[in-house]
Amino acid sequence: MLNHKMHIGLMLVWFCINAFHAAIAEIPHEHTLEGALESEVYPATTPIANVLWVPSEHGVLKQEQMVAEELADSGFTVTMPNLFESYFLPVASSSLRKIPSNIIEREIARLHASELPLFVISSNEGAALVIKALASFQQTSTSMVGLVLLNPSLYIETPQAGQKAKYWPTVSQVNAPVYIIQSELSPWRWHLPQLQQQLSLSGSDVFIRLLPKVRDRYYFRPDALPVEQTQAQRLASDLMQAMKTLAPYLPVFRESALAQNEHSEKMINGAAMTKPRAQSTDKTGLQPYSGSQQRYLKLNDMNGQSHSLDAYQGKVVLLNFWASWCPPCVHEIPSMTRLKTVLKDQPFEILAANLAEEKPAIQDFLKQHPVNFPILLDPKGSAVQAWQVFAYPSSYVIDGHGKIRYALFGGHEWDDPLTIQKIQSLIEKTTASD
Repeated sequence: MLNHKMHIGLMLVWFCINAFHAAIAEIPHEHTLEGALESEVYPATTPIANVLWVPSEHGVLKQEQMVAEELADSGFTVTMPNLFESYFLPVASSSLRKIPSNIIEREIARLHASELPLFVISSNEGAALVIKALASFQQTSTSMVGLVLLNPSLYIETPQAGQKAKYWPTVSQVNAPVYIIQSELSPWRWHLPQLQQQLSLSGSDVFIRLLPKVRDRYYFRPDALPVEQTQAQRLASDLMQAMKTLAPYLPVFRESALAQNEHSEKMINGAAMTKPRAQSTDKTGLQPYSGSQQRYLKLNDMNGQSHSLDAYQGKVVLLNFWASWCPPCVHEIPSMTRLKTVLKDQPFEILAANLAEEKPAIQDFLKQHPVNFPILLDPKGSAVQAWQVFAYPSSYVIDGHGKIRYALFGGHEWDDPLTIQKIQSLIEKTTASD
C-alpha cells in the first residue's frame, strides 16, 4: 500500500520543479463505460493524482477537454463523466438536477480507492452536485480529497432580487480543502464572504482566487473578450496552482456533518427535483416584492454628485443594477431611456448603479447608448451586497414613500404598455397622498 505522505511529497516536488512531462508523446484519451455511466479518461503516463471533472449544466465542453489533455500531460489522470449522454438527458440546468448525487459519490469512491490524491473539479451548478456527493462520501472519515470550484453556484435557486440566498444544506456540511476560482465581473463575487463562511462551518479550509476583468463562463463564452481569451489559455495552469495550494491539506482525515441532517437534505433535494419553479403569469415580469424594506443606497454619479435614495422621496424610482459587459443589460437600457422620456413630466426617476467598472469603460458605453438618467458608481459593490443582487440585470421599483413595490432579475422591455401602466399607478398613488 502506497503511503499518503509519499504521494503528497511527490506532488509537492512535482509542483516545485514544474515537471510538465513535455517529452511525453501525446496519448489519445480513452472511453470507458461503467454500468450506465460513460466517461472520458485522459490518462497520465506517470500519474501523481487523479482528477474527477464533473460537468456543469453546460455539459462536457471541448474547452474543458483540451484542458484535461494538458493536465494529463502534466501527471494528472482526468476522468470526465458524460452525465447527460449517459442518461439520455438534454444539456440543461433542469437535467443536471435530475442526476442523483450518488452517481458522483461512486466515482469519488472508485477513484479514491487508487490511493492517489483526488481532486474533484466542477463549475457553476455542477459545484452543488459534487459537494452533495462528497458530503455523503465523507460520512465516514476520509482524507486525500480536495475540491476546485470554478464560479460555483451553490444556491438552491437563484435568489429573486432582494431576497436572501439559500444555499444547499451540504454546503455547510462538507468538510474538505476547497479552492474557489471566481470571475471578477460577476455579482457572485460580492457574496464570496458569505459562501466562504458557509463552507467553513464544518471545518473546510477555503481558498479564493478572484480573476480580474473576466465574466462568468469566461473560458467558453462565444463572445469572449480578448482578456477572457487570454485568461482561458491559462486555465490548466490555474487549476494546477489550485491543486498545489490544496495539496498540503489533503492528508488530514475529515468527515462531513451530513449524517445528522441527512433527512433534511433529502427533503429539500427531492422538492427541488420534483417541484418545478412557479412561473408568473404576469407578462410584464414585475414581481411583487416581499423582502426587507431596509435597503440603503448612497452612491456618486459619473460627475461625483452624491445620490441618496432618501432624497427621492415623493418620486417613484426605478433602481437598476447593470454592467456594460452584460448583454441583457445592454439590451434593456434603451427601453429605460424611452420609459424616462414617456414619464419625463411626472415624479419619476431612474437610477442605474454600475457594477464596479472603470469610468472610461462606462463613458465609452454611454457614447454608443446615451441615457437620460443618472449612472451611479458602485466601485466596492456595497450596493450590490446591501440590495442582495445575485444576477444581472436586477431592478427594483420603489414608490414615492420609499417602499419597494416590485423587483425582478433579467432583462426587460421597460416601455412595455403594461409596465408603464403599473409604474403610472404608483405615481398616481404617490401624488394622491401628497
